[in-house]
Amino acid sequence: MITQFSDTPGFVLAAQSSGIGKTTIAAALCTALSRSGHFVQPFKTGPDFVDPTYLTLASGRQCVNLDGFPNPELIPFFYSERCRARQGCPRADIAVVEGVMGLYDGLGPDGVYSTAWTARELGLPVILLVDARAAATSVAAVARGFATLEPLAPEIVGVIANRVSGEAHANLISDALARFAGIPLLGWLPNLRGLTLSSRHLGLIPALERRETGEILDSLASLVEESVNIKEIVSRARVPKGRYLEPDILTRLPLPREGRPSRVAVARDNAFCFHYAENWELLRALGCEVLFTSPLCDDSIPPLTDLLILPGGYPEEFADSLSENAGYIESVREFAHRGRIYAECGGMMYLTRGIEYNGRRVPMAGIIDAEAFMTTALRRFGYVEASVSRDNIMFRRGERFKAHEFHYSETRGAVSDVFSVRRASRENDVWTDGFTDREATNLLATYMHINFWSCPDAARRVVKFARIAADIS
Repeated sequence: MITQFSDTPGFVLAAQSSGIGKTTIAAALCTALSRSGHFVQPFKTGPDFVDPTYLTLASGRQCVNLDGFPNPELIPFFYSERCRARQGCPRADIAVVEGVMGLYDGLGPDGVYSTAWTARELGLPVILLVDARAAATSVAAVARGFATLEPLAPEIVGVIANRVSGEAHANLISDALARFAGIPLLGWLPNLRGLTLSSRHLGLIPALERRETGEILDSLASLVEESVNIKEIVSRARVPKGRYLEPDILTRLPLPREGRPSRVAVARDNAFCFHYAENWELLRALGCEVLFTSPLCDDSIPPLTDLLILPGGYPEEFADSLSENAGYIESVREFAHRGRIYAECGGMMYLTRGIEYNGRRVPMAGIIDAEAFMTTALRRFGYVEASVSRDNIMFRRGERFKAHEFHYSETRGAVSDVFSVRRASRENDVWTDGFTDREATNLLATYMHINFWSCPDAARRVVKFARIAADIS
């Protein structure tokens, strides 16, 4: 049935490029809107794990990814109240959608799945963040160019200028925008200096790693309240347009099982923080009990675990603590013989013999007969398409799915041959990926990050495998 999928008005905060404070200001806006009495629902465009931690902290609500690549038809569903209700979030009165990279930067020159593409798909207005350092009338030229890039342009309803030297500078920008671009300046921020959010090799440091993050966001929100017109921003938010599509997986019954539900333990701590919260919701829809565990702090994996999921993150940054938690590592080794393990990127590195970083090698779980080592340059970044070369606990040979990669590490030793992977933007850029156990019945580890909603049958299959293992044991 075709129906209006959401009545929550929202706007997209986009930028001319990466690195000009988009996440910082998006989080500050969420905090300021919350402090003014709004119930804010944050979203993040694209396959991002770190930026959503700031938007979640700033709004007090779980940030949801809006990534069109895995399944573009599900973008309206992820924005919808139905999706948020399944995650236990009450209705919001405004949505803030943070863009990714520059407004038009996506897959290929047409910017497919970019921030502009997402804004057009949802029919949401865009507020453009522009770096105004050492520029005034040039800001108007940038804004006008971004607003008139046909046929890709969404509707740009205002500009926020960052790194402005003062009120006089802001007035110059405002006059130029009105005269030459016909777009209003909705606010400005000075050079934030000490209030910026810290970064490491994969982007911002996740919000909860820094105890002072909440204080920084409060200070940033105070700056926003002084020089950004919150009421004007709210007035420009719009109820999205589009078709609501109920995902097929939600029309199927959960997998039947007598007795207790399948128990899925998901690693979640500072070392393993790359999470799609939507993945865990899908597992719950399949009848699973999802609980979280910490390889850094817990003594062992939770009792009665059927499936252990080790997401990506920063195991190299916490390698000593992970290695020294011998009890947890031993519980993972023991579980590998009787249960099912799915690991992505950093989680896969944890399962290798060891991680080499900054000239040191630190031993890990040793379940995968390979070594992981950090490189000085980005090894893989972007959307990928994979075909399955070997049957495993999630996929059958010949199946295809979409995912993304983002890592500075490589492995050497055992051959990774479960998948044939192709960069989505380069047809001839192909490599192999993925480890499994000898019988391919207990383990799947890959560099790819997979949104389960794009391949729900694979999620059902791994849950079924986990149940079989639990029933046998």
